[in-house]
Amino acid sequence: MSATPEFDILLLGATGYTGAIVAEHITTHFLTDLKWAIAGRSSSSLDALSAKLKLLDPNRSPPTIIITGIEKQELQSLVKRTRVVINGIGPYQKYSEPVLAACATQGTHYVDFCTETPWIASLIPRYDALATQSGAIIIPSASLSSSPPDLLSWLLASKIHAKTGKPTKRITLKEEIVMKGMSGGSLTTLLSTIEHYGIGFLWSPNPYCMVPSPSPSPHAQKRNTSATRPWASKETPELGLLTTSLLSPSNTAIIHRSASLNPTLYSPSFIYQELAPAPNKPIAILTHILLKFVVLLLALPVFRNLIRRMCFEPGAGPDWRENAKTESAEFEGVGVGEGGERVRGRFGWKGALVHVSAVLATEAAGCLVEVSKRRDGGGKGGKDEGGMRTPSFLGMELVERARAVGCIVEAEVL
Repeated sequence: MSATPEFDILLLGATGYTGAIVAEHITTHFLTDLKWAIAGRSSSSLDALSAKLKLLDPNRSPPTIIITGIEKQELQSLVKRTRVVINGIGPYQKYSEPVLAACATQGTHYVDFCTETPWIASLIPRYDALATQSGAIIIPSASLSSSPPDLLSWLLASKIHAKTGKPTKRITLKEEIVMKGMSGGSLTTLLSTIEHYGIGFLWSPNPYCMVPSPSPSPHAQKRNTSATRPWASKETPELGLLTTSLLSPSNTAIIHRSASLNPTLYSPSFIYQELAPAPNKPIAILTHILLKFVVLLLALPVFRNLIRRMCFEPGAGPDWRENAKTESAEFEGVGVGEGGERVRGRFGWKGALVHVSAVLATEAAGCLVEVSKRRDGGGKGGKDEGGMRTPSFLGMELVERARAVGCIVEAEVL
């Protein structure tokens, strides 16, 4: 990357459903001296977005507009001009490898909203070393999936280590998501991922698909596999009765990668489980069976086509400001240290889920802008390692940014 990049942030896919929310958040929350650009294929759509942003803050200079495709050579020269890329071009497995590859090559930091676990896992062996060499910090899944559970897990493990000096051996999270509707882009991404990779990553997920060799212990693998069986609903004194969650596969893979990259905080046999609440055992079993049935239906092309016809087109979605009145996300977790110490914490958000997704990824990008500027000054700033990382790599800096925009992130020793 050049010594003095032209832009601090480049937003790709700026006119998409989530990308436009990112642009609004930058306009209303970031410092006015931020140098940024919005990029896409449609000049008219970018002009319309820029005009809307100007209305939000008339005293702020609008972002630079860049008309671009995603061809390899074009991307290489474009990402070289910026410190951080926020990539909103999905489905990611169809369109976004050239974007990530360009960032890894040029030493440009990268975040996205990806939930395509098989795609991320396939990129790690191909781009981790390249990004490490160039200094690019690559953070997929920096949005609602998987920043909240990853940051909360990091905070729990940090509390245990601060108290005992020992790593964490187990974290259990309960997630409660209230959602009124899904955007066309998110739905298209899910269906496209199933069409490309099959349903295996949902039916029988591998929690260690992003973990480098050597593989986790057989005990840890057996414990995580058991959580996918209907009779293996779990109950803890702090979290109550828990059952299968459809969101768990992607988050679990991300957090086990975080653990593998941070052996100071996490035990070699660390186990993470993310489950949903259930009022009683029969409902827990029924929930598990119904979710498995839905996954089987998603394997059928006729069912996927039916869903497509009933839902929003890519780039569109429900009125997120209206949904903000009723949607929410709550993650409660319990961490257990190697000596049996227990820590409890939570990550909470009241508002539209797509909004917090956009906000978290944007704030992660803000952290990376500061990392880049510290490097310019010759300082490491504690976060100068490149490679394929996870949201919790940004640590307390991202936690504090999340708190500042309305998220509740807290933990206490029990």
